[in-house]
Amino acid sequence: MLRADPMQALCKPDCRGLCPVCGADLTDGDCGSDRSTVDPRLAALKQFIKN
Repeated sequence: MLRADPMQALCKPDCRGLCPVCGADLTDGDCGSDRSTVDPRLAALKQFIKN
């Protein structure tokens, strides 16, 4: 039997998840961390998506 797990595990439908930088709960509000910086390992993928 196949089981499809969600791509992103969330505690409830309106959950915004955790900040990947500082770990703050984003449902409580913005933490102020700079999340626009791309992981250097994924930089090539970002360039690919841009084109």
